[in-house]
Amino acid sequence: MDLSFYKLRVCDADLLLVDDLAGDGRDRDWEEAARALLHRRRGAGADRLAVVSRAEEDIWLRVFVPGGEGGPCADAALCAARYLLDSGRSGSETVRLRVSRDAAASGEVEVDVLDSASLGLAVGPPRSVLAGPRGGEQDAALAPEEVAALSTLIEAGGARYEVIPIRAGLPGTDAAAIFAEGAAARARARIRASGGPSRGAAVAVRVVSRGELRASAPASPEIDSIAAAACALAAAAAAGRSDREALVRLRAGALWVEWAPRGSLYAVGRPEYVYRGEFHLPDR
Repeated sequence: MDLSFYKLRVCDADLLLVDDLAGDGRDRDWEEAARALLHRRRGAGADRLAVVSRAEEDIWLRVFVPGGEGGPCADAALCAARYLLDSGRSGSETVRLRVSRDAAASGEVEVDVLDSASLGLAVGPPRSVLAGPRGGEQDAALAPEEVAALSTLIEAGGARYEVIPIRAGLPGTDAAAIFAEGAAARARARIRASGGPSRGAAVAVRVVSRGELRASAPASPEIDSIAAAACALAAAAAAGRSDREALVRLRAGALWVEWAPRGSLYAVGRPEYVYRGEFHLPDR
């Protein structure tokens, strides 16, 4: 079977999107399809597979990583919304998606259409990585002073780093913000070697100005570009190093992130099409 897909990118994350609104793939093993499609050498190559389908009046978004269903969904939601908007399948102001997080849980994500290419998404308040299970909904939202109180200094490899272990983004992603002026990968390696916070993805943050940050997260299907940018902004703003709204640059793009007075983080990005392709999958 030949499967048509679109490849899209949001900053550092690339995704494959499959339109299954007609229900042709209802019986397909999407986890198996994801393993084949996402392989960097033998497949089309991407971080995650996003499948949009319809059930009654709702449009559903399912996200798969090479290990199965349930990867982070913020980047995928922006890409799906861009596709649905461009193909005339959604409203002109808001795209609502039902997101299947795993086999037992789901939720709704609302993407705002700001212009023909810019989309906005509320990703909730920052939460502590240290409280509760990974992705646990019961973790309390943190105010700026509470985020700042989590800050700790770690000496590693002859350098000192400030680490703020928070997660920011839709459930499913942990991130520990590290303020580092040097190479991000070196900082992460030194902190791991020193026994520093190891839970979640370490996002290195460099302050350019109060309105601009640079963030770097490890290349992994398990972390959203949006989550990395939101984590960077929350940590920098709580530490008094940036305003509560700033441009966050990642390696392959930038996101505008705001931390609203009511506590929720909001990210604006421009998902881009890379190409459209087809991939042959063996019939079951």
